[in-house]
Amino acid sequence: MLCESKQIYKNPKYRVIRYNNQYFMVDLVSTWITYFFPMINWFLPKKYAKISENEFERLNIVEPVKNNVFWPVAGSSVLFGIILRKYGNFFNVQFEKQLAITVFFIMLIGMLIFYFYLNKKLTLKIFNTNVVNKNRVVLIPTFKQGLLLVFAYIFLGSASIFTLTILLTTES
Repeated sequence: MLCESKQIYKNPKYRVIRYNNQYFMVDLVSTWITYFFPMINWFLPKKYAKISENEFERLNIVEPVKNNVFWPVAGSSVLFGIILRKYGNFFNVQFEKQLAITVFFIMLIGMLIFYFYLNKKLTLKIFNTNVVNKNRVVLIPTFKQGLLLVFAYIFLGSASIFTLTILLTTES
């Protein structure tokens, strides 16, 4: 069944869903493993809180805005790439394998600490007071959104794996 979904301003942890003139706040970050495998989110039941219309109005909801910034960003990227081409040899820096692995693990630990900090900071009192413990909901995207998410996950994941592989295997 299709429903209307709203995003809270600067809070990616929760999503407000309007279904049959009732408002439900869903906790999207139920487990930490969803950051590594986001498609698991489609199959895991999530806790939700039923909120009143008055509480919904007090939330700072983001209205979607269609930004036409693709062509200026693409054009400026090509322009900077052409202008900075002659300075490309400055970025040819050799790393040792141990240094690259150490930097990777330091960044991973930093991201985990940042995740726990944000998870604690973004928790809303409205959700904790109105949560329905027994009932859970499963959110499944539309076919178009699902294909887009799977493509983005595979593309960005393979790009990061290839970058790490190149960084670790390049020898001069």
